[in-house]
Amino acid sequence: MRCLAAWDETHDVRSFLLAPEDGGRIAYSPGQFITIRVPGPDGELVERCYTLSSSAAGERTATITVKRKEGGVLSGHLHATLTPGTVIEAFGPSGQFGPTKADDKYLLLSAGSGVTPMLSMVRTAVDLGIDLDAVFIHAARTESDIIAAHDLAALARRLPHLRIVTVASRANGAWDGERGRIDAHALARLVPDLAQRTVLCCGPEGFMKAMHEAALALGVPDSRYLEESFDFGEVDVDVPADGRLFRITFAKSGKSFDCPGNLTILQAAKLAGIPMASSCAKGVCGTCKCLKTSGSVDMNHGGGIRDREVARGFILPCSSRPQTDIVLDR
Repeated sequence: MRCLAAWDETHDVRSFLLAPEDGGRIAYSPGQFITIRVPGPDGELVERCYTLSSSAAGERTATITVKRKEGGVLSGHLHATLTPGTVIEAFGPSGQFGPTKADDKYLLLSAGSGVTPMLSMVRTAVDLGIDLDAVFIHAARTESDIIAAHDLAALARRLPHLRIVTVASRANGAWDGERGRIDAHALARLVPDLAQRTVLCCGPEGFMKAMHEAALALGVPDSRYLEESFDFGEVDVDVPADGRLFRITFAKSGKSFDCPGNLTILQAAKLAGIPMASSCAKGVCGTCKCLKTSGSVDMNHGGGIRDREVARGFILPCSSRPQTDIVLDR
Protein backbone atom coordinates (compact mmCIF):
# COMPACT_ATOMS: atom_id res chain seq x y z
CA MET A 1 0.00 0.00 0.00
CA ARG A 2 1.17 3.52 -0.77
CA CYS A 3 0.85 6.36 1.73
CA LEU A 4 -1.07 9.19 0.05
CA ALA A 5 -1.28 11.61 2.98
CA ALA A 6 -0.48 11.93 6.67
CA TRP A 7 -1.69 14.36 9.33
CA ASP A 8 -1.57 14.91 13.08
CA GLU A 9 -4.69 14.17 15.12
CA THR A 10 -3.12 15.17 18.46
CA HIS A 11 0.43 15.78 19.69
CA ASP A 12 1.13 12.02 19.74
CA VAL A 13 -1.41 10.56 17.31
CA ARG A 14 -1.03 10.62 13.54
CA SER A 15 -3.28 9.31 10.74
CA PHE A 16 -2.10 7.84 7.44
CA LEU A 17 -4.17 7.58 4.27
CA LEU A 18 -3.23 4.41 2.37
CA ALA A 19 -4.20 2.98 -1.00
CA PRO A 20 -3.34 -0.28 -2.80
CA GLU A 21 -0.28 0.43 -4.92
CA ASP A 22 -1.73 -1.44 -7.90
CA GLY A 23 -4.77 0.84 -7.99
CA GLY A 24 -7.10 -1.93 -6.86
CA ARG A 25 -9.78 -1.79 -4.21
CA ILE A 26 -9.68 -2.59 -0.51
CA ALA A 27 -13.00 -3.82 0.84
CA TYR A 28 -13.48 -4.00 4.61
CA SER A 29 -16.09 -3.78 7.33
CA PRO A 30 -16.08 -1.15 10.08
CA GLY A 31 -14.07 -2.40 13.04
CA GLN A 32 -11.65 -4.49 10.97
CA PHE A 33 -7.88 -4.03 10.99
CA ILE A 34 -4.90 -4.53 8.72
CA THR A 35 -1.49 -5.87 9.65
CA ILE A 36 1.45 -3.93 8.28
CA ARG A 37 4.99 -5.20 7.90
CA VAL A 38 7.77 -2.65 7.56
CA PRO A 39 11.48 -2.45 8.37
CA GLY A 40 11.85 -1.23 11.96
CA PRO A 41 14.45 1.19 13.30
CA ASP A 42 17.13 -1.53 13.26
CA GLY A 43 16.21 -2.72 9.75
CA GLU A 44 14.50 -5.93 10.90
CA LEU A 45 10.95 -6.49 9.64
CA VAL A 46 8.31 -5.63 12.24
CA GLU A 47 4.61 -6.49 12.09
CA ARG A 48 1.82 -4.62 13.88
CA CYS A 49 -1.98 -4.56 13.63
CA TYR A 50 -3.89 -1.29 13.22
CA THR A 51 -7.64 -0.84 13.13
CA LEU A 52 -8.93 1.09 10.13
CA SER A 53 -10.40 4.40 11.27
CA SER A 54 -11.92 5.43 7.93
CA SER A 55 -15.38 4.85 6.52
CA ALA A 56 -15.83 1.41 5.00
CA ALA A 57 -18.18 2.86 2.38
CA GLY A 58 -15.29 3.64 0.02
CA GLU A 59 -12.95 0.98 -1.31
CA ARG A 60 -10.16 3.03 -2.88
CA THR A 61 -8.36 4.08 0.30
CA ALA A 62 -8.15 3.24 3.99
CA THR A 63 -6.83 5.15 6.98
CA ILE A 64 -4.94 3.94 10.02
CA THR A 65 -4.51 6.14 13.09
CA VAL A 66 -1.39 5.44 15.13
CA LYS A 67 -0.59 6.59 18.66
CA ARG A 68 3.11 7.08 19.33
CA LYS A 69 3.95 4.90 22.33
CA GLU A 70 6.85 5.56 24.65
CA GLY A 71 9.36 2.80 24.00
CA GLY A 72 7.22 1.35 21.20
CA VAL A 73 9.13 -0.52 18.52
CA LEU A 74 7.16 0.74 15.54
CA SER A 75 4.79 3.62 16.32
CA GLY A 76 7.41 6.35 16.61
CA HIS A 77 9.21 4.97 13.58
CA LEU A 78 6.00 5.21 11.52
CA HIS A 79 5.41 8.78 12.68
CA ALA A 80 8.87 9.70 11.44
CA THR A 81 9.14 7.67 8.23
CA LEU A 82 5.68 6.89 6.80
CA THR A 83 5.39 9.91 4.54
CA PRO A 84 3.40 10.46 1.33
CA GLY A 85 4.84 8.27 -1.42
CA THR A 86 6.18 5.59 0.94
CA VAL A 87 5.13 2.01 0.09
CA ILE A 88 4.54 -0.51 2.85
CA GLU A 89 3.50 -4.16 2.93
CA ALA A 90 0.09 -4.93 4.43
CA PHE A 91 -2.27 -7.88 4.67
CA GLY A 92 -5.88 -8.21 5.70
CA PRO A 93 -8.34 -6.73 6.42
CA SER A 94 -9.08 -9.08 9.31
CA GLY A 95 -11.17 -9.29 12.45
CA GLN A 96 -14.82 -9.39 13.42
CA PHE A 97 -15.66 -6.40 15.61
CA GLY A 98 -18.52 -4.07 14.83
CA PRO A 99 -22.29 -3.62 14.72
CA THR A 100 -23.99 -6.85 13.71
CA LYS A 101 -27.57 -5.58 13.33
CA ALA A 102 -28.55 -2.27 11.77
CA ASP A 103 -31.66 -1.96 13.96
CA ASP A 104 -29.93 -2.78 17.28
CA LYS A 105 -29.04 -0.22 19.95
CA TYR A 106 -25.38 0.20 20.84
CA LEU A 107 -23.00 1.70 23.34
CA LEU A 108 -19.68 2.51 21.68
CA LEU A 109 -17.18 2.79 24.51
CA SER A 110 -13.57 3.78 23.89
CA ALA A 111 -10.50 5.32 25.47
CA GLY A 112 -7.37 6.74 23.85
CA SER A 113 -6.54 5.26 20.46
CA GLY A 114 -9.30 2.70 21.04
CA VAL A 115 -11.54 5.25 19.35
CA THR A 116 -10.39 4.09 15.89
CA PRO A 117 -12.89 1.25 15.27
CA MET A 118 -15.70 3.45 16.63
CA LEU A 119 -14.77 6.21 14.18
CA SER A 120 -14.98 3.72 11.32
CA MET A 121 -18.40 2.51 12.49
CA VAL A 122 -19.86 6.01 12.79
CA ARG A 123 -18.26 7.33 9.59
CA THR A 124 -19.58 4.29 7.70
CA ALA A 125 -23.09 4.84 9.07
CA VAL A 126 -23.01 8.47 7.90
CA ASP A 127 -21.76 7.60 4.41
CA LEU A 128 -24.26 4.76 3.91
CA GLY A 129 -27.24 6.54 5.45
CA ILE A 130 -27.57 4.01 8.28
CA ASP A 131 -29.65 5.40 11.15
CA LEU A 132 -27.28 4.15 13.86
CA ASP A 133 -28.84 4.20 17.33
CA ALA A 134 -25.80 4.57 19.55
CA VAL A 135 -24.36 6.34 22.54
CA PHE A 136 -20.68 6.94 21.81
CA ILE A 137 -18.62 7.57 24.96
CA HIS A 138 -14.95 8.38 24.44
CA ALA A 139 -12.43 8.98 27.22
CA ALA A 140 -9.10 10.78 26.97
CA ARG A 141 -6.54 12.16 29.39
CA THR A 142 -7.20 15.80 28.49
CA GLU A 143 -9.38 17.63 25.98
CA SER A 144 -6.36 18.05 23.69
CA ASP A 145 -5.93 14.25 23.57
CA ILE A 146 -9.35 13.63 22.01
CA ILE A 147 -8.78 12.12 18.56
CA ALA A 148 -10.91 13.54 15.71
CA ALA A 149 -12.68 15.90 18.10
CA HIS A 150 -14.03 18.15 15.33
CA ASP A 151 -15.17 15.17 13.26
CA LEU A 152 -17.15 13.79 16.20
CA ALA A 153 -19.29 16.91 16.43
CA ALA A 154 -19.97 16.88 12.66
CA LEU A 155 -20.85 13.19 12.69
CA ALA A 156 -23.33 13.66 15.52
CA ARG A 157 -25.16 16.33 13.51
CA ARG A 158 -25.71 13.87 10.66
CA LEU A 159 -26.97 10.92 12.72
CA PRO A 160 -30.14 11.83 14.66
CA HIS A 161 -29.92 8.82 16.99
CA LEU A 162 -26.22 9.16 17.78
CA ARG A 163 -25.24 10.84 21.04
CA ILE A 164 -21.54 11.52 21.56
CA VAL A 165 -20.10 12.04 25.04
CA THR A 166 -16.45 12.99 25.43
CA VAL A 167 -14.78 12.59 28.82
CA ALA A 168 -11.49 14.17 29.92
CA SER A 169 -9.92 12.80 33.09
CA ARG A 170 -7.82 15.94 33.50
CA ALA A 171 -9.62 18.92 31.98
CA ASN A 172 -8.97 22.63 32.31
CA GLY A 173 -11.54 25.18 33.40
CA ALA A 174 -12.79 25.86 29.86
CA TRP A 175 -13.79 22.24 29.21
CA ASP A 176 -17.56 21.83 28.99
CA GLY A 177 -17.64 18.05 28.53
CA GLU A 178 -17.65 15.28 31.11
CA ARG A 179 -14.82 15.18 33.63
CA GLY A 180 -13.13 12.42 35.59
CA ARG A 181 -13.07 8.71 34.93
CA ILE A 182 -15.80 6.48 33.56
CA ASP A 183 -17.13 4.00 36.10
CA ALA A 184 -20.39 2.12 36.70
CA HIS A 185 -22.00 5.18 38.28
CA ALA A 186 -21.12 7.34 35.26
CA LEU A 187 -22.36 4.70 32.82
CA ALA A 188 -25.67 4.38 34.64
CA ARG A 189 -26.13 8.16 34.51
CA LEU A 190 -25.05 8.63 30.91
CA VAL A 191 -26.77 5.55 29.46
CA PRO A 192 -29.96 4.83 31.46
CA ASP A 193 -31.03 2.08 29.01
CA LEU A 194 -27.61 0.41 29.01
CA ALA A 195 -29.02 -3.05 29.75
CA GLN A 196 -30.91 -2.92 26.42
CA ARG A 197 -27.81 -2.06 24.37
CA THR A 198 -24.97 -4.06 22.86
CA VAL A 199 -21.63 -2.74 24.13
CA LEU A 200 -18.61 -2.44 21.83
CA CYS A 201 -15.51 -1.51 23.82
CA CYS A 202 -11.92 -0.74 22.79
CA GLY A 203 -9.08 0.81 24.73
CA PRO A 204 -6.27 -0.04 27.16
CA GLU A 205 -6.56 -3.38 28.94
CA GLY A 206 -7.26 -1.84 32.35
CA PHE A 207 -10.02 0.35 30.89
CA MET A 208 -11.69 -2.59 29.15
CA LYS A 209 -11.54 -4.76 32.24
CA ALA A 210 -13.21 -2.03 34.31
CA MET A 211 -15.87 -1.38 31.65
CA HIS A 212 -16.64 -5.09 31.31
CA GLU A 213 -17.21 -5.41 35.04
CA ALA A 214 -19.33 -2.23 35.13
CA ALA A 215 -21.46 -3.31 32.15
CA LEU A 216 -22.15 -6.72 33.67
CA ALA A 217 -23.07 -5.10 36.99
CA LEU A 218 -25.53 -2.83 35.19
CA GLY A 219 -27.36 -5.70 33.52
CA VAL A 220 -25.60 -6.12 30.16
CA PRO A 221 -25.47 -9.85 29.29
CA ASP A 222 -21.97 -11.11 28.60
CA SER A 223 -23.13 -12.14 25.12
CA ARG A 224 -23.83 -8.47 24.33
CA TYR A 225 -20.44 -7.17 25.46
CA LEU A 226 -17.74 -7.22 22.77
CA GLU A 227 -14.24 -5.80 22.86
CA GLU A 228 -11.19 -5.45 20.63
CA SER A 229 -7.65 -5.48 21.93
CA PHE A 230 -4.16 -5.51 20.45
CA ASP A 231 -2.42 -5.35 23.83
CA PHE A 232 -0.90 -8.75 24.56
CA GLY A 233 2.12 -7.65 26.51
CA GLU A 234 1.29 -9.79 29.54
CA VAL A 235 1.18 -13.56 29.47
CA ASP A 236 -1.15 -14.61 32.27
CA VAL A 237 -0.39 -18.35 32.19
CA ASP A 238 1.98 -19.83 34.75
CA VAL A 239 5.02 -21.42 33.19
CA PRO A 240 5.76 -24.74 34.92
CA ALA A 241 9.13 -25.10 36.61
CA ASP A 242 9.50 -28.60 35.23
CA GLY A 243 7.89 -30.67 32.54
CA ARG A 244 8.68 -31.16 28.90
CA LEU A 245 9.47 -28.25 26.62
CA PHE A 246 8.72 -28.43 22.92
CA ARG A 247 10.95 -26.72 20.37
CA ILE A 248 9.23 -24.25 18.02
CA THR A 249 11.24 -23.41 14.91
CA PHE A 250 10.55 -20.78 12.25
CA ALA A 251 11.87 -22.37 9.07
CA LYS A 252 12.39 -19.20 7.04
CA SER A 253 13.93 -16.93 9.66
CA GLY A 254 15.76 -19.66 11.54
CA LYS A 255 14.45 -18.43 14.88
CA SER A 256 13.50 -20.96 17.52
CA PHE A 257 12.26 -21.04 21.12
CA ASP A 258 10.94 -23.45 23.72
CA CYS A 259 7.24 -23.78 24.47
CA PRO A 260 5.85 -25.51 27.58
CA GLY A 261 2.88 -27.74 26.87
CA ASN A 262 0.49 -25.52 28.83
CA LEU A 263 1.23 -22.39 26.76
CA THR A 264 0.09 -21.54 23.28
CA ILE A 265 2.76 -21.04 20.65
CA LEU A 266 1.90 -17.33 20.53
CA GLN A 267 2.32 -16.96 24.30
CA ALA A 268 5.68 -18.72 24.23
CA ALA A 269 6.84 -16.55 21.34
CA LYS A 270 5.88 -13.47 23.36
CA LEU A 271 7.87 -14.71 26.35
CA ALA A 272 10.85 -15.35 24.07
CA GLY A 273 10.66 -11.82 22.66
CA ILE A 274 9.87 -13.05 19.16
CA PRO A 275 7.16 -10.98 17.41
CA MET A 276 4.27 -12.71 15.70
CA ALA A 277 1.39 -10.92 13.99
CA SER A 278 -1.71 -11.36 16.12
CA SER A 279 -4.83 -9.58 17.19
CA CYS A 280 -7.67 -11.23 19.05
CA ALA A 281 -5.55 -14.02 20.67
CA LYS A 282 -8.79 -16.03 20.84
CA GLY A 283 -8.69 -17.90 17.55
CA VAL A 284 -11.30 -15.67 15.92
CA CYS A 285 -9.59 -13.19 13.61
CA GLY A 286 -7.11 -15.45 11.80
CA THR A 287 -4.29 -12.88 11.84
CA CYS A 288 -1.67 -15.28 13.22
CA LYS A 289 -2.55 -18.09 10.81
CA CYS A 290 0.51 -19.88 9.44
CA LEU A 291 1.53 -23.19 7.88
CA LYS A 292 2.81 -25.97 10.14
CA THR A 293 5.23 -28.14 8.19
CA SER A 294 6.11 -30.54 10.99
CA GLY A 295 4.71 -31.69 14.33
CA SER A 296 1.30 -31.84 15.97
CA VAL A 297 -0.69 -29.40 18.11
CA ASP A 298 -3.84 -29.29 20.19
CA MET A 299 -5.81 -26.41 18.62
CA ASN A 300 -9.00 -25.00 20.14
CA HIS A 301 -9.98 -21.97 18.07
CA GLY A 302 -12.96 -19.65 17.80
CA GLY A 303 -13.69 -19.96 14.09
CA GLY A 304 -10.73 -18.07 12.63
CA ILE A 305 -9.59 -20.95 10.45
CA ARG A 306 -11.47 -23.21 8.00
CA ASP A 307 -11.47 -27.01 8.12
CA ARG A 308 -9.87 -27.20 4.68
CA GLU A 309 -7.03 -24.95 5.90
CA VAL A 310 -6.48 -27.20 8.91
CA ALA A 311 -6.39 -30.19 6.57
CA ARG A 312 -3.62 -28.45 4.58
CA GLY A 313 -1.56 -27.97 7.75
CA PHE A 314 -2.42 -24.41 8.77
CA ILE A 315 -2.78 -23.53 12.46
CA LEU A 316 -3.57 -20.53 14.64
CA PRO A 317 -0.60 -20.17 17.04
CA CYS A 318 -2.78 -18.19 19.48
CA SER A 319 -4.98 -21.26 19.98
CA SER A 320 -2.45 -24.07 19.52
CA ARG A 321 -0.51 -25.87 22.24
CA PRO A 322 2.33 -28.11 21.02
CA GLN A 323 2.23 -31.85 21.47
CA THR A 324 5.59 -32.36 19.74
CA ASP A 325 8.38 -30.18 18.40
CA ILE A 326 6.94 -27.85 15.76
CA VAL A 327 8.26 -26.31 12.55
CA LEU A 328 6.35 -23.33 11.12
CA ASP A 329 6.76 -21.89 7.63
CA ARG A 330 7.73 -18.42 8.86
